[in-house]
Amino acid sequence: MQKKQITMLVVFNVFLIFLGCLIVRWITNNKLKTLGTSIESQMGSKVNDIKKSNFLALQSSLVDTIATAKKSVVSITISKDVKFYVEDPSQMNGPGTVQQQTTKVWGWSGIIVSKQGYIITNKHVVQDTTAKYSVTLYDGKTYNVDKIRFDDLLDLAILKIVDSEGKSVADLNAASFLPLDTQVDIGQFVLAIGNALSNYSNNVTLGIIWGKNKQLTINKNNLYIWLYQTDALVNPGNSGGPLLDIEGNVLGITTAIAEGEGIAFALPISKEFIAGTIKSIETFWTITRPIIGIQYVDITPALKAEKKITIDNGIYIQDILADLPASQAGLKIGDIVLSINGKKISNQLPFLYQLYTYIPGDTIVLDILRNGKQLTLNVVLGWNTQ
Repeated sequence: MQKKQITMLVVFNVFLIFLGCLIVRWITNNKLKTLGTSIESQMGSKVNDIKKSNFLALQSSLVDTIATAKKSVVSITISKDVKFYVEDPSQMNGPGTVQQQTTKVWGWSGIIVSKQGYIITNKHVVQDTTAKYSVTLYDGKTYNVDKIRFDDLLDLAILKIVDSEGKSVADLNAASFLPLDTQVDIGQFVLAIGNALSNYSNNVTLGIIWGKNKQLTINKNNLYIWLYQTDALVNPGNSGGPLLDIEGNVLGITTAIAEGEGIAFALPISKEFIAGTIKSIETFWTITRPIIGIQYVDITPALKAEKKITIDNGIYIQDILADLPASQAGLKIGDIVLSINGKKISNQLPFLYQLYTYIPGDTIVLDILRNGKQLTLNVVLGWNTQ
């Protein structure tokens, strides 16, 4: 009997231990679950706080960027003198008079590129030589256009503005431009600012870059190449305005809108391109792009296979024009030009895009590949005499 009691006591103790373990496990699980829920809640809150903080930081950055960038964007007003005939009601069947009235035709956009009053815009914005042009800054001040210089090759023009007394202006808010070799990536954010629909100055839209080095056929008198493609909403009136990165640097000038919504194109503009354009005006009083005197094609997989070329980037010279800089410098048919002044020729930095940062008379250094051997040649750039 005593043995039976001992056995029951042992079983009862084991049961108590097992029950205690279950209770401890239940309490522990509940505490862990509560703790997990608490941690998850806190982590979720922190993640949301981080997201909100990042969003607010981006928003604040955009607000500051736009506030600064719009000071370099102008509206270009185009007006024309329109003549019309008015009859004289006091004379029955008598002669009337011809009167003249100035009417606003359209308004476009432009970018201040120099504190001394140089404005860049599209050539097609100011190509009507019978019209009058004026420029209005972000603060409402309006200036007359003194000179217009047209680019013979690109859809670009440079305006020189003066005050009401015909005097040069100074201390304008010039836009910020990036170096020629700055990497621009597919998917990066961009802002378009301009005089949308000719009625909404400093209108701002946000989008991304989703194409580079695009080519269009619009006007046979202009080259539409190297273009950025963007989905930032662009309207008539935006032409000539800037396409900027989210730090406010000008990447290009809004130039064209494709048929359909959400597709616009901008011509890349670099710090060196602007400097070369202004230097050309100050040297020749016109925008004069240099020539080198070659016919070439870009290196492509098909060309590599045909000519047994082992490199991926550069241009292949197909012909040399006589008595022009290339022939005078010793370039030959079949040469591959790799770089200009140390900057490699690539899809990001096409040959002409680099060449047009210089002016006639400048000397450039070309790295070339000839029969598998690399050498350098100095070329003094010429100008088009046609």
